[in-house]
Amino acid sequence: MMQATCPVTVGVASDGAVYFDRFNGWYKTAPKTLDRVLRAGCYNDANPQPVSSVKLALAPNAPKKRVNLVFSILEKEGWSREKVNVQPWNNDPHKPR
Repeated sequence: MMQATCPVTVGVASDGAVYFDRFNGWYKTAPKTLDRVLRAGCYNDANPQPVSSVKLALAPNAPKKRVNLVFSILEKEGWSREKVNVQPWNNDPHKPR
């Protein structure tokens, strides 16, 4: 049986707001909620899946303090900087392309 993937994209906007994608949407979130999202993965009653990859989109002027907070949450959930695909986010607050 083939495993389903569970990619998660996280964004840190230029104003420090944190976003993530889930259920085909792009949502502003609190850091505490992001932690729970990463822990829960892609969940449905029939076939829960752990997070398979993390993409971190950073706005050009994203506050370093907020970026470091997001990295610490990712690391706590097993996603070290080496495992995370970091990319620029030039169209914040819209979902990165």
